[in-house]
Amino acid sequence: MYLRNDGFSGYDRSGAQIRQRGLFLLLIQPDIKGGVNCPIKAVIRKVALKQFGHWMVGKANIGGHWYSVSGSYGHDGLPMTVTERDYCRHGLPLTAELHDAWNKGGGHNSCGSEAEPIRKWALENLPALCQ
Repeated sequence: MYLRNDGFSGYDRSGAQIRQRGLFLLLIQPDIKGGVNCPIKAVIRKVALKQFGHWMVGKANIGGHWYSVSGSYGHDGLPMTVTERDYCRHGLPLTAELHDAWNKGGGHNSCGSEAEPIRKWALENLPALCQ
């Protein structure tokens, strides 16, 4: 989810957006074998998405590793899987209220009704989420 626009966007002749760049809220979970339950965390990175077929795709750098990004929250409405090291070193856990709102948001491959509260929380915690 883009938090603010850094002035770089583009559209094709029909008016469809074909690229965008700005601060992007990513939800992450660790790549841990054995099904360990870890809280979903959020990080913010500068991300440029470009049109690729029907999807807007790009990449984000977390802890020196590049991860593919597509759609809202980095993985079409779902948390991205990152290395355990990147998960432990970066981001803030979503509050219980935000996690419940995200879980019940009904976005289905996009942001749902939780988008505005999560965006507000992210902007209030911008410095911590950008680390």
